[in-house]
Amino acid sequence: MFLLAAAMPIPLTALLLALAAPQPVVLPEFVQAGARPMAVAAGGWVAQARTAALASSLQGKPVVVDIYASWCGACRTIAPTLRSLQQQKAGKATFVKFDVSDASKLKASRARAKELGLGAFLEANRSQTSLVAVINPATGATVQTFRASTDERAYSSAIQKAQTQLKP
Repeated sequence: MFLLAAAMPIPLTALLLALAAPQPVVLPEFVQAGARPMAVAAGGWVAQARTAALASSLQGKPVVVDIYASWCGACRTIAPTLRSLQQQKAGKATFVKFDVSDASKLKASRARAKELGLGAFLEANRSQTSLVAVINPATGATVQTFRASTDERAYSSAIQKAQTQLKP
């Protein structure tokens, strides 16, 4: 992606070369716009980039956040995995589901996310259904993020990593 430094037409040859190149190409008189904020991943999801603790009700255990929509096929696919994980990790992790299926459910999820200190995270990721993030509640930082994953061991590993970060 390139941004025009000045309003001028892009030579077709330069544009085609830039699009076909396997690595970023910087064209003269253009400013490369590939630099993203560090919290944005290549998949489009945004990590929880907070440096403040989440709500006191979430403290002491890793927080597993699920961005869910009833119309999302991938969400329905990972739901059994998350239910099983929730049973296995009862008392060891807190599971939070934000339903973004429609406007009224999104409104309720926004209110809950704000109360929990996850408002910015939900706003940044509300269109990323089937996204599951493991968050350290003490710092508010994302430990690991998954997209449409049914790998229960990977989730468990991320929860364990967050638990070790929480130990004094």
